[in-house]
Amino acid sequence: MKKILISQRRDHVSGIDEERDGIDVRTPKLLFDLGFLPIPLCSELYDAENYIEAFQADAIFISGGNDIGKYPKRDQLEMRLLDYAKVHNIAVFAICRGTQIINKYCGGSLVPVTGHVATRKLLEGEWAKKYGYTDVNSYHNFAITQQTLGEGLEILATTSDGVVKAIRHKNMPWLGVMWHPEREVNLLDTDKKLLVELLNLKI
Repeated sequence: MKKILISQRRDHVSGIDEERDGIDVRTPKLLFDLGFLPIPLCSELYDAENYIEAFQADAIFISGGNDIGKYPKRDQLEMRLLDYAKVHNIAVFAICRGTQIINKYCGGSLVPVTGHVATRKLLEGEWAKKYGYTDVNSYHNFAITQQTLGEGLEILATTSDGVVKAIRHKNMPWLGVMWHPEREVNLLDTDKKLLVELLNLKI
C-alpha cells in the first residue's frame, strides 16, 4: 500500500493539563478506502531529525482544524511536511486550514471572513464546472483572496464574494480545498475524482 502522512489538529485538554493530537476518524478511513496506508503524525516531533524522512511516504494529507498560529508546533510540522514534499516532488492534498498553510508557505496571507462557517457555498469557475462541483461544505473564519494568494499558486475556484475555495501549485502536485470531503455522508464523486487524479491512484 502507498503510505500517506496525515497532519493532525492539536488541542489543549483542560482539567488534565494535556496537549493532544487528534484526527477525525473519517479522514484515515477515507484514505484507507482509497488504497492508502494512513499515518497520523505527532506535532511534538516537528524538529526531530529524520522523523518525516523515516516514513518514506508517497503522499501527504494536511488536515483541517486550529487557526494558524494557535499551536506553533503544528504549524512548524506542516511547514516541514511541505519542505519534504518539495524536495521529493510528492503529492500534497490539503483541506481547509491545510490549504491556508500551503498559502502561508508560499508567502501568502489570510483575511477574516464571515458567513463561511457551518454552511454550504456555491463554487464558481471553469475548474469547478469541469469536475462537476456545485456547492461544498464550509467551516472557516479566515480566507485566501486574490490579493493574499501566495507566490506560485493559482486559484481554481471561488465563491461569489471572492473567497478562494480551491488552489493548486503551478509547479508541484499540491492541491488545497477549503472544504471537508470527509464530512460528507458519503465521499462525493467529485471529491473522489479529485483525489484519484492528484494522488495517482489506480482504483
